[in-house]
Amino acid sequence: MNPIAATEISRLEHLTAGLANPTDLDVAVHTTRKGIKRLRSFLRLARRSIGTTTYQIENGALRDTARLLAPARDAYVLIDTARDLDADDLVLGVLNEDYTEAMAALESVGRLEAVHRLEAIAGRWSLLAWHGPDPKSIGAGLRRTYRRGLVDLETVRSTPTPAAFHGWRRRVKYLRYQLEVLDAPNSFLRPYTELGDDLGLEHDQAVLLDVCDLHPDDESFASLALRSAERRNQLRVSALERGTPLYSHEPESFRHTVEEMIGLR
Repeated sequence: MNPIAATEISRLEHLTAGLANPTDLDVAVHTTRKGIKRLRSFLRLARRSIGTTTYQIENGALRDTARLLAPARDAYVLIDTARDLDADDLVLGVLNEDYTEAMAALESVGRLEAVHRLEAIAGRWSLLAWHGPDPKSIGAGLRRTYRRGLVDLETVRSTPTPAAFHGWRRRVKYLRYQLEVLDAPNSFLRPYTELGDDLGLEHDQAVLLDVCDLHPDDESFASLALRSAERRNQLRVSALERGTPLYSHEPESFRHTVEEMIGLR
């Protein structure tokens, strides 16, 4: 079996076990969602090797599994995000109620369903003939992910909506995890990690603002929304400052740089 594939299959099995028997469910949910992002990034590197049909099936299965965990993860993050903005007890009380409901739903249905889906994915992956990702597949995956990040960055510049930033965030995260999968040097990886962190925090503020919109007549939420919008704008400025030099290359040039760095050229 291809060694990169073997590492990611082992990661998939570890995630499944951790979600099946969590010692801390919040940590397990976060770890699983993060792990799924990395596994989907790996699939993007392997796409040429395994074929488009297999890629679409497995990527869709991982995506749908992550969605089962999203409400609980969002509810947990919202509390920390609001607390960092000095939200008052009324707001935190509402968010804690939402979190309790989300965790109850996760424990009653979502967690076990996610475990079963991950087990099914792991079972299929163990039967695949993992001849890749080979160098050509890796190069194609890197080029495609970087190119789409460039496109999403231009969209952010022309139409800086929450949806545009969310799309760019996803591409940055995929690229960051691809570089992790390939064991790129930390000095090269770190700026993409920092950019992804800024965009992740921006997304958290966008989700919090959506919650504030559900309480238009509540002064506590209105005040929090003003602080959240200010923080979101600061994060957007930071992300664009970080991202502009990182996305200043031609996709093929970026691919060659990474290939040389990891010994594929």
